[in-house]
Amino acid sequence: MKRLLPILLSGATLLFFGRATAQSRALTFASPRHNFATIAEDGGVVSHTFIGTNTSQKPLVILKVSGGCSCTTADFAREPVRPGEQSAITVHFDPMNQPAGTLARKVVVTTSEGNAILTFTGSITPRKRELSEQYPIAIGSGVRIEANSHAFGYIEHGVPTRSSIGIVNNSTKPVTLRLTPTVESGVLDIRYPTMLQPLERGTIDFGYNIDTKSNIYGSLEEVFTIEVNKTASRYQLIISGIAIDRRETSSDKEWQKIQLSENFIKFGTLKRSTKEVSRTIFVHNIGLEPLIIRKIECSNDAFKVKLSGKTTILGDGKSRLTVTLNPSSCDFGAVTGRITIVSNDPQYPTRSFKVSAIVEN
Repeated sequence: MKRLLPILLSGATLLFFGRATAQSRALTFASPRHNFATIAEDGGVVSHTFIGTNTSQKPLVILKVSGGCSCTTADFAREPVRPGEQSAITVHFDPMNQPAGTLARKVVVTTSEGNAILTFTGSITPRKRELSEQYPIAIGSGVRIEANSHAFGYIEHGVPTRSSIGIVNNSTKPVTLRLTPTVESGVLDIRYPTMLQPLERGTIDFGYNIDTKSNIYGSLEEVFTIEVNKTASRYQLIISGIAIDRRETSSDKEWQKIQLSENFIKFGTLKRSTKEVSRTIFVHNIGLEPLIIRKIECSNDAFKVKLSGKTTILGDGKSRLTVTLNPSSCDFGAVTGRITIVSNDPQYPTRSFKVSAIVEN
């Protein structure tokens, strides 16, 4: 043991100095922060020069300065900075097309002796946008909309959820509007103006209010054909979401918690002449309250999914989930999919895993 001690100490010493070098601040800034105050989005590039001093005992080189996006650039000298000498780094920020409101950015200065961090802040006032920017999608006859899709994310039972998309008639004549559903869940409420006068603006308002006693769970999708003056647009309106139970957040209750025994099922390489093959995973409830499996979805119909057990899993219980693939019904090559389980787990209402196979002749 005594023989090993010097070696361990030496290794620890090397580890310490290695970390010290990576985290060193040889190039230090008396003022590493700058506030640009109010910046007009269309006011042009703003700049500020930071002065850094080499406080180490050996020369250093500024290798790069990164602001994280193309809107932030920097000018700096690439010559070595001797101990005690200063070096100027001028940071430029272009506010055009940046979000209005509070601005806070970090700039990383990478040197041969470690990194230094600079920051700049401010507030961006938005420019006046053209109509084509406010409503970027032209759907026909001079009518434009803000977007042609909206994803709600989770939609809880008993919690009304709404949103809207702006629309404008940018023509000199009145136009008629009609939205015809081609795919629908049956629970979307949608309202829109059927006529727009010249230069009139309006909104397509839509939302869900799923009853707490409803058995509708999982993926919701609405697809509408958009008709302007009775002519179908090449754009469709798509609205989506995922219906789940209302999530309780009380901390004094041991909630149901879903856990999967596998995150990936690989069938491997299969001959197309192979008969049906199956793989299984287990759905565990590692919480105390009953876990209820509301729905199981698969993105690829080639895979058949069956829960071989109860849909209500008591605390510390489990159910078997079987995934079956018939290679003869598949094309040659890779076959992939994602299986999603919708449950009443308030923290993870959906859990998914991948499935794959390779079918060959």
